[in-house]
Amino acid sequence: MNQRARPLIKHAMLKHWYARLVGLLDPVGVRKYVTQVSLILVSLLLATRADRCRDAAKEQVKLQEYLTAVQSDIQKEIKMNQMNLNDCKRDIKCLIRFLVLSDHSEVDSLYAAYSSFAEVYQRGVFRSFPPTTFDVMTQAGDAYLLKDLKLRNNLASVFAFRQNVIHKDLLDFDTQTQVCAEKLGRFFDLSLMFSEGRENFMHDQAGFLRDPHNEVFLLLRNAQLRAFHLETAVEDLQETLFELDTYLQRI
Repeated sequence: MNQRARPLIKHAMLKHWYARLVGLLDPVGVRKYVTQVSLILVSLLLATRADRCRDAAKEQVKLQEYLTAVQSDIQKEIKMNQMNLNDCKRDIKCLIRFLVLSDHSEVDSLYAAYSSFAEVYQRGVFRSFPPTTFDVMTQAGDAYLLKDLKLRNNLASVFAFRQNVIHKDLLDFDTQTQVCAEKLGRFFDLSLMFSEGRENFMHDQAGFLRDPHNEVFLLLRNAQLRAFHLETAVEDLQETLFELDTYLQRI
């Protein structure tokens, strides 16, 4: 390169950088730069906020769908528990009647006692316990959508009671009824429970009158405890349903 050209190039480069520096320090240039950066930051902030709003709106819609389904679940659970409670109260009356009549030696009284137990045995306990919407909501990790901690805890409580107490009561009562039927089968012809016949319904009348029938008393105690649990469940469900209805009206 020509020795004379080098100083000229160097001078031109210095002049270029000096001009850029002066441009940056120029108030007008600084304002333009700050304005551009500010616009970029504001745009990013607005975009982020818009995304959050969209996500929040989607979560709110999902929560409302969940809670509307939970509302329906609770209404069905209340109805089912009330039906089971009515059956349970009839079982209690029948079992008490059995214990009262089993002390009598008259054939009519013994047949009435037998018929009372037959009614309990035939009625049985029938209902299913499929997963609730709240169970699905929890398993999916969406329980956090419900920000009302008191309502969330109450929902968790009533549905846990449903599975751990009401369901267990049903299984226990069914098992105890079978045990009771097997022990009474020593004295009664159980095959006649589903017919109108009353001839030769007893195998051992003397043995029946001597037996204390503790199995029937235990079944009665089981039924009384089950009725108490069902009453408690209905009350708690009704209170929780009222809280849920109020919450849904606010969102």
